[in-house]
Amino acid sequence: MELLSMLRYNRPRYIALGLPSLLNALLLALYVREINTAGSHDQYAIPLYLVIAGGYGLFGVSAMIKRSRDMGSSAWGILLGFLFAPPLMLLVALVLIFVPSNPAADQLEPPPSPPTRDIWLTGMVLLVLPWLAVLLLRAL
Repeated sequence: MELLSMLRYNRPRYIALGLPSLLNALLLALYVREINTAGSHDQYAIPLYLVIAGGYGLFGVSAMIKRSRDMGSSAWGILLGFLFAPPLMLLVALVLIFVPSNPAADQLEPPPSPPTRDIWLTGMVLLVLPWLAVLLLRAL
């Protein structure tokens, strides 16, 4: 439950949890586009793929917001960016890796601790899990 209750993500935690989510959302959307144009046999699963991509996208946006709070920026900037310039936000997602944390950014909770092994394993599961679902649905 620590993953969901945190208000801030430091750089390693963002890399472990946010980037795999954003990457999967983007790749699943591209995969759905490829299925539509190529006429693959798993077209019946497109709505499920879009739901999975949307869930991963929301988790990734949440991680970006938490990372921006850790830097001292406003969460509104991230939300408005996704509304008006979604492709630009992919660049912002990469920039968030390199900007240092601001220890005095958020007084609502202490700075986040470095991610544990469990956090990194969760990130690996987030990276692999949707593609296992794709493989399973392609086999059906």
